Amino acid sequence: MKGTFAILGLGTFGSKLAVELSNVGHSVVAIDRNKNRVEEVKDKVSGAIIADVSNPDTIRELEVRKFDAVIIGMSSHFEDLILALTLVKQEGAKKVIAKSNTSIQKRILLRLGADEVIQPDQDIAERLSKRLSMSNISDMFEFKGSSIAEVTVPESLAGKSIRELDLRRRYSIIVLLIKKPGRDIETVWNPNMTLERGDELTVIGDEKKILNLFKN
Repeated sequence: MKGTFAILGLGTFGSKLAVELSNVGHSVVAIDRNKNRVEEVKDKVSGAIIADVSNPDTIRELEVRKFDAVIIGMSSHFEDLILALTLVKQEGAKKVIAKSNTSIQKRILLRLGADEVIQPDQDIAERLSKRLSMSNISDMFEFKGSSIAEVTVPESLAGKSIRELDLRRRYSIIVLLIKKPGRDIETVWNPNMTLERGDELTVIGDEKKILNLFKN
């Protein structure tokens, strides 16, 4: 399903996000008061506007209610970010996602009404820490309240079928995809499929349960 997004602030984060969303077919309007930044993305997004997003007239003319989400990315100018957040909330934005640099900023933005606040550096560090700490987990990220992870089958699970392991009932973990050595990735339909050590799985479930099951 394609969405409509407004990106306020075209620093490294905002510009990259605007282009990536546009590349997968979403409608993206990118706004920044810096002319050069707008010029860099104007041919890669649906619309690009040179404007000050801390100005009430700019937000009013943008009609933020029509977007599925408004992403505010200028965390290096925190006062402007707060003003933009306040304005888009006042104008009835459906969902507001803000970028912060610190935990204090995150708490302030959530208290002021942001629906979601991300800290890219911290999020990446946490994911890398988990990946380096757990030899059988190559990647993990949050998805709508659950976690999706790329894992390798450990010795403790090898030689048993998905049905025998009863992962869904015992651990609330669902196996979505499997890649056996030398073969293409397959969707897992057959619960009688036997897992072997070294098989690569894509699973979804509770983060702690995934970590406990695949950490060894």
